[in-house]
Amino acid sequence: MNLAVVGGGYVGLVTAAVFAQLGHRVIVVDIDKEKIFKLKRGEVPFYEPGLNDLVKKELLSNRLFFTDAYSPAISSAEIVFICVGTPTIKGRADLSFLFEAVRQIATEIKDETIVVIKSTVPPGTNEKVEKLMKRLTKSKFYLASVPEFLREGKAIYEALHPQRIIIGSREPKVARKLRELYKGIPGKRFECSPESAQLIKYASNAFLATKISFINSISILCDALGANVDEVINGLGMDKRIGREYLNAGLGYGGSCFPKDVAALIDISKKNNYNFQILKSTVKTNEFQINYFVNKAIGLLGGDIKGKVLTILGLSFKPGTSDMREARSIYIIKMLKEKGAIIRACDPAAVPEAKKIIKGVDFFINPYEALAGAEGLLLVTEWDEYKSLDFNKIKQIMKKLVVIDGRNIYSRKQLENLGFIYGGIGR
Repeated sequence: MNLAVVGGGYVGLVTAAVFAQLGHRVIVVDIDKEKIFKLKRGEVPFYEPGLNDLVKKELLSNRLFFTDAYSPAISSAEIVFICVGTPTIKGRADLSFLFEAVRQIATEIKDETIVVIKSTVPPGTNEKVEKLMKRLTKSKFYLASVPEFLREGKAIYEALHPQRIIIGSREPKVARKLRELYKGIPGKRFECSPESAQLIKYASNAFLATKISFINSISILCDALGANVDEVINGLGMDKRIGREYLNAGLGYGGSCFPKDVAALIDISKKNNYNFQILKSTVKTNEFQINYFVNKAIGLLGGDIKGKVLTILGLSFKPGTSDMREARSIYIIKMLKEKGAIIRACDPAAVPEAKKIIKGVDFFINPYEALAGAEGLLLVTEWDEYKSLDFNKIKQIMKKLVVIDGRNIYSRKQLENLGFIYGGIGR
């Protein structure tokens, strides 16, 4: 099929590259001329494992194209995917990028085109989009909602092996066409209304965020009671009704999805006269977890960190990506600097992005260089590179042997046997 993808960001690029790999002809439209210039050369502007190689491969295959012009990309497409950002402003989903894209699409669209909204939008958005498009075009078109559920760091695999594909449409022939498009991709299919599809996306992210906040609350209780959160998690996860996924005590959730989607769902609920207390508590717990970690670190570091050199390992909001949006490291570094600490920040992929946001720190890619002479190691993002560090070597280069493990990836027994002071989350 001939496809157009509007929005050359994370969702748009992954969507386009994967459909191109499956044999479709895909044109990505983005108004950022500099981004398009780089993409035409096969340069993806962010880190996602495997994506850069896939984009280069599909460019060479003449199945993937990039342009900053809506024409003729839209008029030549059977299906148009809208993959633009929908950030939150004061807790409310900002749909300005979406509606601007819709205006441009409407002026170029041909008869019988299907417009699929993959961006995360509040239920009821399709109705507003339909009204706007009908004012701007006489062409016959159809709207659908197919939300994305990709996880950064594993996006290519999950796009090709999704757990489920949600198709939100009221038109049987649209659902058939989308089933045909996705026939090369395994996974369960579920067809529903656009409103339900959009709420499924918000509800999924909100539930997972709540699960993270819940286990972090349990981790604090474990510290107070002398229990081990790892053992509690393993016992909980054995119950199939609960499951093991997302039961990882740590520093809370961040990134481009959970914070904004939780905030947007709270706002949607408020507009519909419902006070979503559980989600409000989820947000408060997530914020508190950073304070808890920093206070615990200060205690293990002797109570006064003014002038102390501390090394932060991991800056991105999760391993496997360079994404710094709502990264825990931003807030942790800010709090430590306010207490007078001298910060060294280390990450294998996110340093270029981090430099745009975090000021007044020294950046490193090599963890051993970052740890030389340090008085404390704070593990913030659990990159694989940090799971296999040589602590015998680290013992020789650090000034003081203190490890505060924000993701519970190290063995307390092993580090204490080497002479380190160790602190984890809930254990």
